[in-house]
Amino acid sequence: MTLVAQPVWWLGLIREWFTADRRLTAERRFFGSAVYQDKFEVRHFVLLSLSYGVLASVISVVLGITIPLSWALGYVVLSAIAVLIGPAAGVPVTVMTLAVLIYQVFDPVKHFSGISGTLRDAGIRTASTPMIGLLAVMVMSLFIGGLWLRRIGGRFEAPRIYAQRRGKLIAGYRFNELLVVPMLVLVPGNWFTSHFAFWPVLTINHQSVTFLFLPLLIGLRMTIFKQMQRVAIGRLAKWVLMLSGLGVLMLILTYFYPAAFLPAIVGLYLFYLLLIVWTRWHDRHQSFWFSKVDRGVRVLGIKPETPAAKMEIDTGDIIIECNHESVNSETEFYEALLSNSTYCHLRLQTPNGDLKVTETAIFAGSPHEIGIVVFRDKTY
Repeated sequence: MTLVAQPVWWLGLIREWFTADRRLTAERRFFGSAVYQDKFEVRHFVLLSLSYGVLASVISVVLGITIPLSWALGYVVLSAIAVLIGPAAGVPVTVMTLAVLIYQVFDPVKHFSGISGTLRDAGIRTASTPMIGLLAVMVMSLFIGGLWLRRIGGRFEAPRIYAQRRGKLIAGYRFNELLVVPMLVLVPGNWFTSHFAFWPVLTINHQSVTFLFLPLLIGLRMTIFKQMQRVAIGRLAKWVLMLSGLGVLMLILTYFYPAAFLPAIVGLYLFYLLLIVWTRWHDRHQSFWFSKVDRGVRVLGIKPETPAAKMEIDTGDIIIECNHESVNSETEFYEALLSNSTYCHLRLQTPNGDLKVTETAIFAGSPHEIGIVVFRDKTY
């Protein structure tokens, strides 16, 4: 029931729908048609949120991850705010860290006896919870986030056009996706059973606990300008997974030394921010740009299920010749394609300066359906 009635999940789904709409609108404005016609952001959100939710829930139940109900409620509120008005795809770890810090400083049940008494009068019993459960949730967030980035990072390279100060056009590849992973956790006390008699309850070490789906916010928004997006995001995914491994060591340390809890939370958060900053810095300090060139036509993307998808073409390549004719613009490229209505022969230069040749059959009389995304001749 907590999964179906989870507002953050539904808000995230709506947000991803609008994110996909904005991407499609931008691609049609920049290139005349969308690079990816389907709303893959929505598909990823639904399928991966639920599949990773199963994985996270199994690990959580096996480990017996227990969190305070008041923290869970605060985290849900902050997550909903981030999804509604903030760049939710860029601040999931920040939301979690902020929720932990607020809980440490201001837990109404712990600091205000009046609230605790009111709950008792209503028949709701609360119980203290070890803080290590919150650290476990953060480590789980990093682990699932790393797996997610490794799986889909750079698979859908959707370019956007930007103008530099001197008017030169460049392309950037924005990764902007969000997951809300329903993770099953244990919550001490009898808040749910006092309202719903059918709610499952367990007794562990003479303490009543019940199950709750926590909406684990996971996401990233980052634009890559000077590298292949799959390389940059893949490298970040590897480091995030390594950071989750460090988090496991922090969990072990906190188990034996509870005072290490808060330094571990802050340390993992700062390391995560460092990884994000380093990834952006590393990208900005590369010499290559996905820029419009004077000689040839830069390939900005390949549409799926098109003739170009069967050719040996990579994002960033420069088309030097098409059907043995030199091309230097979008118009010249499509005119050269029309010179042979059923076949396409391309000579390309890679970003490293190497030359290669590729060819394929194309749709008769439909050069624009070849599936190669390039800079348009018109002003953006």
